[in-house]
Amino acid sequence: MSEKRIDMLKNQRVLVTGATGQVARPIAEQLDKSNEVWAAARFSDPKAREEIEAQGIKTVNFTMGEEDLSHMPDVDYVIHCAVNVSPETTEQALTDNAEGTGFLMKRYRDARAFFHMSSDSVYRDNPDPQAVIDESATLGGYSTYSPHYAMSKLASEGVARYQARELQLPTVIARLDVAYGLCGHGGVPTALYQMMRGGIPYTRKSNGESFCCPIYETDIVEQVQGLLQHAAVPALTVNLGGDEAVSVEEMIRYIESLTGMSMKIEEAALATWQMKIVDATLRKKLAGPCKTRWQDGIRTILEQRFPGSVTA
Repeated sequence: MSEKRIDMLKNQRVLVTGATGQVARPIAEQLDKSNEVWAAARFSDPKAREEIEAQGIKTVNFTMGEEDLSHMPDVDYVIHCAVNVSPETTEQALTDNAEGTGFLMKRYRDARAFFHMSSDSVYRDNPDPQAVIDESATLGGYSTYSPHYAMSKLASEGVARYQARELQLPTVIARLDVAYGLCGHGGVPTALYQMMRGGIPYTRKSNGESFCCPIYETDIVEQVQGLLQHAAVPALTVNLGGDEAVSVEEMIRYIESLTGMSMKIEEAALATWQMKIVDATLRKKLAGPCKTRWQDGIRTILEQRFPGSVTA
């Protein structure tokens, strides 16, 4: 099957929220090469703002849940990645993630398209660790590491769906799987390497390995642009994971083979991370395949983030 061409954004005004984060920062940095990009974030770390502005990217202060967004710049496209991953209460989760999305869409009701980065945590866990989860699967997920997160992402989707119709704002809702790369904390592969180095064990489920579809940061940048071409009213909802399903345990074995280190694996009812295999059929139909094999992505991360770590 021939690869679908992804139409890249060019000469557009683009707002990227959460722009200091692992997922959004590569998007802002790459799009700025051919567009006027505004990076929106709280910028609690002044150094992050300085680094972004040094690349010629414009910055604007943005706080999730903020109602008055009149200070925000006019743009053509909005890529909304900002999120409170660890809200302390249900109230905070809904205010920041759900209501915050609604206020942002209201501010940008005249944009050409709105991209809302959701999460596959909205799906209810399937007892089969190798079940392939498509966009019609049962919702109602729960994240043990952040009890109020998954429900707020699902609520955010409801707000985004409503605002897309109410404002007639073409919208894409993308349910992100395991993102990884060189920016931010690096994702699961970086965490696994650091756990190995620190002697911290990984806990696997008693009923089998934990599978996911990791997607590398450069693929995320391309896929976001490709999916934006299909923003619609009513909103389009699509999974956003890589093309390959791989277990965390297989990642561990691969990192061990590259570094010569080893990781102790314990067993319990719940794994260290809750994982899912998300169906990529719709995403590939709309925006084409990913380009980075998970092995190549992990090797790149180790070589660049931890020089000297790869010995094989």
